[in-house]
Amino acid sequence: MAKEFKKGYNYQYDSTARAYEQPIISPVPSTEPLKRPRKAQKKKLDIAFGMQLSFCGVVLFTSAFLYINSYASLRAKQGQLIELKNNMIAVKSAISETQATISEKLNLDYIRERAANELGMREPLPHQIVYIELSEESYTSYEK
Repeated sequence: MAKEFKKGYNYQYDSTARAYEQPIISPVPSTEPLKRPRKAQKKKLDIAFGMQLSFCGVVLFTSAFLYINSYASLRAKQGQLIELKNNMIAVKSAISETQATISEKLNLDYIRERAANELGMREPLPHQIVYIELSEESYTSYEK
């Protein structure tokens, strides 16, 4: 018995084979190809969905373009505004410097000092002063 197991025989005594049934021969299928029904409504729905999706894409692109365009123009205007503010500050500074120079040079003491030191002028002596009387018709009066 050990030799039988070594050879690979695996036989069981008192066993019988199953009853083999003959297959039933089925009729030969037809050779005509099967036609699938067309789904026209689904195709229409797909086209409608594609159109809606395309429209949403166009709207999204347009709104993004307008937003970026308005943001860029806003940044450009802000840059111009900052430049104008800097120019305005520089002009105000120049105006205040000019006003300070004018107020300094309109001072009577400054005028006397400059005339005496830089230009070599002196105050006139009493015999050098001449007084002239003018009639009212020869000049314009602003106080009346």
